[in-house]
Amino acid sequence: MNSPSPSPSPRARLRHALLRIGAGRHAPEADLRTDLECALSELAEEMLGERSRVGSVTLGSADHTWGRNLGLRLADHDVGLPNLLWRADGSALPARVRETHPALRQDEWEAALLVGKLILTVLESEPAPDPDPGRNPDPDPVRDKAVPHPQRLPRPARAPGRESFCRSLTAIVEHGNPQDELTALLRTTLLAFASETPDNQEAAHHIAVLSTAPPQPAMRLCLSRSGLSLGQVLLSADGCPVPGSVLEEFPDLNQDEWNAVMHVTGLVLSAFETEPANAAGRLPHST
Repeated sequence: MNSPSPSPSPRARLRHALLRIGAGRHAPEADLRTDLECALSELAEEMLGERSRVGSVTLGSADHTWGRNLGLRLADHDVGLPNLLWRADGSALPARVRETHPALRQDEWEAALLVGKLILTVLESEPAPDPDPGRNPDPDPVRDKAVPHPQRLPRPARAPGRESFCRSLTAIVEHGNPQDELTALLRTTLLAFASETPDNQEAAHHIAVLSTAPPQPAMRLCLSRSGLSLGQVLLSADGCPVPGSVLEEFPDLNQDEWNAVMHVTGLVLSAFETEPANAAGRLPHST
């Protein structure tokens, strides 16, 4: 008699929920939201404990001139997490992150933010064509309250560039491939999706897929020079002040909501790491 297979880990459940967002399946948006929020909450409890602020983040859709898309959003502002991170471009390396990772450089911090927002973006659904092209779409969604959008299915499947980038992320957790091959694949697909602009090329140069040291080896998305996990770098920004450039665009954003952006981005990156040999992945509490 075969023993029952172990239940998926919080990392695996979050990864599965994230990949379903843009998979072009017919699952109702409400079901995807429930799965995503539950998986995110489980991994946050494991890694962050009582510090977690992920409850401020939900799965929602937005109207744009180019169509509609589904992705991670701050619930009370109805703004996508990638949009918030784009506003943080050029923000200084936070003091708390520098204290936690003294060897981290400003350009590596900027690369970590850029890769984080690209991954959040690639996991979103493809823009869905507006079924009523004669109407006047709102390119800037209302930010004071998240309003559920009517169900419009099926969602389009990911475009080839997005799908290739997603596959390079999932390849990290599938074992069997040398880290140099995984790194080359990740950099190639990132640039194919995001375009080969100087900042994207710089970010690609700074990232690598590296294995942690024995006796608990695990493949992780890291900064190539220092070997620091991108997920851990962003999670260490917990409590760092909201960048001024972000507050200029979103003056009502509070500290807990910015913490939620950092928490969720770090957890999403952590979901695309292989499982550590020990199940306990909780981070130490900040002082």
